Amino acid sequence: MINLQNKINKISGNFKLENEIKSGPISKIFSCEFNNIKSIVRFDLPLASKLNLNRMKEIMILNEISFLNQSPKILFENISEGILIWEYIPGEQLNFSQKDEQLLTDLSRSLKKIHKIKLSKSLVTNFNESIIFYKTLLVNSPNQKLINKSLKLFEEINDEDSQLVFSHNDLNITNLLIGNNIYFLDWEYASMNSPYFDIASLVASFNLDHSEINILVEGYSDNFIAINKEKLKKWVSFTYYLDYLWRISILKLDASYKQSMKLDEFENFLINL
Repeated sequence: MINLQNKINKISGNFKLENEIKSGPISKIFSCEFNNIKSIVRFDLPLASKLNLNRMKEIMILNEISFLNQSPKILFENISEGILIWEYIPGEQLNFSQKDEQLLTDLSRSLKKIHKIKLSKSLVTNFNESIIFYKTLLVNSPNQKLINKSLKLFEEINDEDSQLVFSHNDLNITNLLIGNNIYFLDWEYASMNSPYFDIASLVASFNLDHSEINILVEGYSDNFIAINKEKLKKWVSFTYYLDYLWRISILKLDASYKQSMKLDEFENFLINL
């Protein structure tokens, strides 16, 4: 746990903590007011420093891609204390309950804009580094069979000769917001990766059906990158296996999260995938 008041004392400026929005093993996120601006604050938990996350690069990336107006504007950061404040973005959580074809098309085109961003190689790491981190951390962990299956699937679908793009790498429902624009939140896992991964993450997170996948792919595909649907299916499967690697990595570092990780339930899901 963290002492929130100690964290708050490290914030330079007029700050008022409001409601908790989201809490997990890595961080706690609250609404707040910072220098009279409606804002969001993230406080890192101890696990954040153990999961190969580079907060400095995350902030630099957010500043570099701010021109797209698809990501939060940073108002304050204290990396040593694990504090980040960004301006509140008015909007609603993205969902496709209404089978909105235009929204799917807009989402795919917004994602393509991100994938076309060119950033310095010194700023953006390769997704392979995350896989190496998990592989190293999870040596001799329980259920090595599923771990090896996860790593083997990645080796199968990760074509080293294919085009890598700047990727968000965590496109779950809570990280997408629609307001005046479609906004992508929580960039802590951003790296160079196959374009298939972000697209597959959308398919898995929103449980898109065949027709919705077609709309998403058609909105994304052009002379930039043509998406192979059979390959996409394998990447969708990999998103679940990566989630598993993340969960057991959390437990490897802190067993107190065993109940919240629901590992037995998730392993049964993977076995039947």
